[in-house]
Amino acid sequence: MRKKAVDKNRTYRWMSFPMFEMGHKKDHKRWRVKSAKYLRILLVVLLFLMAAGSIWAQNNEDSYENSYSEHGALKVLPAFTDSLEAWKNRQPRNISTGYYMIIQKSKHKLHLYNDGQLLKTYSVAIGQNNNDKTRKNDMATPEGHYYVTGIHSSITWRFTSPFTGKVSGPGVYGPWFFSLDTRKGSFSKGNWDGIGIHGTSAPSSIGRSVSHGCVRLTNQDITELKNEVSWLQDITQIKVDILN
Repeated sequence: MRKKAVDKNRTYRWMSFPMFEMGHKKDHKRWRVKSAKYLRILLVVLLFLMAAGSIWAQNNEDSYENSYSEHGALKVLPAFTDSLEAWKNRQPRNISTGYYMIIQKSKHKLHLYNDGQLLKTYSVAIGQNNNDKTRKNDMATPEGHYYVTGIHSSITWRFTSPFTGKVSGPGVYGPWFFSLDTRKGSFSKGNWDGIGIHGTSAPSSIGRSVSHGCVRLTNQDITELKNEVSWLQDITQIKVDILN
C-alpha cells in the first residue's frame, strides 16, 4: 500500500483565536496591523489619562491654596461646627460670627478671624512645657475653648516667680494683656488662673516655647490686635481656642 504523501509545508494552528493564527501569512499580517492599531489606541488612552490626572492634581493644589493660608489656616471657616463634638475631639469650634482666635501651640501661631474670614496670622511664644496644662505651675499653656474677659494696660506690670519669689522689672508683659477665662472649657477639665495673651520685653522669644503658660506676641503685634478689637463694647464676644 502506498503511503500518503505528507505536505512538509503544512503548519498547524496552535490557537483557534484569529489573532494568533501565525501559520498563515495573511493572518500574520492582519495580526500585526491590528496590534499596531491597538497599541495606538492604548497610547492615546494613556496620554489622555495622564493629562486628566495632571489637571486633577493641579485643581486639587489650586483648591488647597485657595482654601488655606501659607501658614495652613483656613481662609474661610465652615458655616457650622458642633461645639460639643469639637471640644470632645480637641478641635476648633470654627466660630463664624464676631472675632475669634485659634492658637496652634505646635506651630506657634495665632490666627485671627472676624465673621469667619481670616484677617491675619501672628507668631507667638507659648509655655515651656509643650503638653496640655494639668497642674498649677507646670509651665504649660492650657488647651481648650475660652473667651476674653478683659484687655488691660500692662506696661507697668511686673512678674513674680512662683518658684523663687523674684520680682521682674516693669514691661515684661508688654503694653497689653488679654485675660482669658480658663476656669472652664479646658480639655483637661482643669481650672486655671492668670492665663492670657500679652506682649513681651523679649521679642526674641517669639516662635519658641519659653513662657510660664501665657501666650506672647511682639509688642507691635499685641498692639495691632488690641486696636483691631478695641471698638467692641463687649470684649467677652472674642472667643479663643487653644489647640496643640
